[in-house]
Amino acid sequence: MAPVRVRPGVTAAFLATVTGCATVTGCASVHLHARRSPPVVVTRTPAPAPTVTVLRSGRTLPAGSTTDFSAQAGVSLRLTASHPSVSRRRLSSSYGAAPARGYYLTFQLTIANTGSQPVDIGPRNFTVRIAGEGTVRAYDGNAPYSGASQQLDTTEVDPGQSVRAPLTFDVRGVHGMLQFVTDRSAAVS
Repeated sequence: MAPVRVRPGVTAAFLATVTGCATVTGCASVHLHARRSPPVVVTRTPAPAPTVTVLRSGRTLPAGSTTDFSAQAGVSLRLTASHPSVSRRRLSSSYGAAPARGYYLTFQLTIANTGSQPVDIGPRNFTVRIAGEGTVRAYDGNAPYSGASQQLDTTEVDPGQSVRAPLTFDVRGVHGMLQFVTDRSAAVS
């Protein structure tokens, strides 16, 4: 610490910290011992995570087949996908866009909840896998702008209820597999 000049008659106090002690100088010298605070202990309580359906292998069926799909307790579906209709044009005579990749494939889907729990299902649960193109979703290319009068919407299907709706994909080729996807892997192709 640099020396400090003090005028006569004025008391000066300086605080300096040296190895955990504070020293006050001036008229008297006093030593204060710093107290160490107890360490802060942070504990984390584990939070529950959502249940994820994990598949070990998927089933492959010919187009137009119906299959039953079971997951965790109370969750089961009956799925049917038609052979696809193929178009190289927009799907409405008055509005919509032509396919950006070459073809629109439209599958007529029927999804029945045969379990005891409600199930959320929608376009995100279906993809088309085509060799040389990879995985195509219903939101890729011009599929959302195809001009189709209706498409499968995300909905909650209650036990005993079924949903029937088309789903369109914008693809480069017409040979591939429609896949029902649960945990980012295909459960049924």
